[in-house]
Amino acid sequence: MEYLWAFLENFTGFSRPHYISDEIDAPSQAAGIHPRLTGYRIIVTVVVAIVGMTKSALLYGRRPTEATAVECVFGVGMVTG
Repeated sequence: MEYLWAFLENFTGFSRPHYISDEIDAPSQAAGIHPRLTGYRIIVTVVVAIVGMTKSALLYGRRPTEATAVECVFGVGMVTG
């Protein structure tokens, strides 16, 4: 691995990163890492839940083609929108 880092440093200018392997106190680090609840997150969660319940109801009613169509329409809408 030393040869690779020497090559990268000589020919590309990338220097070797320095890592710290000290043990981290997990409870104190996890206190403030939750993302804020925004309107966009609420809308996405509600839409995903509604589409999931609709698909489940269609599958329970033995309509797999319609369930697949709902999933495809939702997927295309989420990707392009």
